[in-house]
Amino acid sequence: MMQFALARCFAPQQVIAVFVDRLAGNTRVHRFYERFGFQFVESQRFGNDGCFVYCVNRADWHHGSAIAWR
Repeated sequence: MMQFALARCFAPQQVIAVFVDRLAGNTRVHRFYERFGFQFVESQRFGNDGCFVYCVNRADWHHGSAIAWR
């Protein structure tokens, strides 16, 4: 499912990166996104929640997309 979502996000050629923010304490979801090539960018506060911002750029997603299926 994540591969399909990222393929849809990157379908327009002008899209160069996808960002997500996840709760800082949710380590399982951090590993999930890292398997798809997302890299930690920074910590942020959104309201009362501490969050980690992750990003994957188009080149890293294409290069690592086969790895994520494992």
